Amino acid sequence: MNWSNKTEDRLQETMRPSDEQEFEWLMSLALDDRLSTDERARFETLLTKHEELAHVWNSWRWIDRQFAATPAIVPSSGFVQRFEARLAQQEQQRQQRVLLLSAALAVTALVMVFLAIIGIGALILFTQGQWIGEQLRILAFAYTSLQRWVTSTFETAAALARTPQAQLLGALYTLFVIVIMAALGQLLRHSTRSPNRPA
Repeated sequence: MNWSNKTEDRLQETMRPSDEQEFEWLMSLALDDRLSTDERARFETLLTKHEELAHVWNSWRWIDRQFAATPAIVPSSGFVQRFEARLAQQEQQRQQRVLLLSAALAVTALVMVFLAIIGIGALILFTQGQWIGEQLRILAFAYTSLQRWVTSTFETAAALARTPQAQLLGALYTLFVIVIMAALGQLLRHSTRSPNRPA
């Protein structure tokens, strides 16, 4: 058993719990130099009455002096600026890593989608190749037929427009339109003049 354990055993044998608690409280105030006159007198009485408490008090004073003698560590000049710069650099590096990881994940996702599309296309081509070929032939035939129909329609219309009957019909239609426009003009002039006539 070490010295501190022996001291505690002797304190428990010779002191009441209230005295021990009071001593610890007074010793804490004494180390901080905050004892009042009455408290200092009570503290001195306890030290005189109990030799073990005097040993404890001397030990704590020695520890307190050692702490007081320890030089305070002062950071070097520019420590705060260097620390903030290092934090900013670490944050920038972290953001760059996040961006690189996000870009890598995006590229990986695009590659996977591209490969999936190629795989599905290859699967469809191998399993439904004959059907796809047939549909492509139908589409090509429909496109060719539509193109020929449009071409023949325009050619037929042009041929009809060059016949004498079509030219005569066009001339009659033009004359009819001119007559209608002239009649409408006369009607409009008559309607605009009629309100100005005397009653």
